[in-house]
Amino acid sequence: MLLKDKVAIITGSSRGIGRATAIEFAKQGAKVVVNYNKSKEEAEKVVEEITRLGTEAISIKADVSKPDEVKLMINK
Repeated sequence: MLLKDKVAIITGSSRGIGRATAIEFAKQGAKVVVNYNKSKEEAEKVVEEITRLGTEAISIKADVSKPDEVKLMINK
C-alpha cells in the first residue's frame, strides 16, 4: 500500500484513463477524489467501485480549466 493515508485528486476520473488511474490509486491505499465536470452518474459509479475496494472516495464537480473551481475542489 504505497499510497496509504494519502489523498489523490484525479481529474477527469469519471471515465477512461482517469477512471483507471483513480481505481489503481485506491488499490494502492489512497483516499480518492473523483473529479468530474459533466458525468456525475459515472463519477458516482467510480466512487462505489472504489469504496468496494475498502478505500474512501468522494466525487466533486469542477471544471479544472477554471482556477476558482479548482480552489473550491481542493478546499472541499
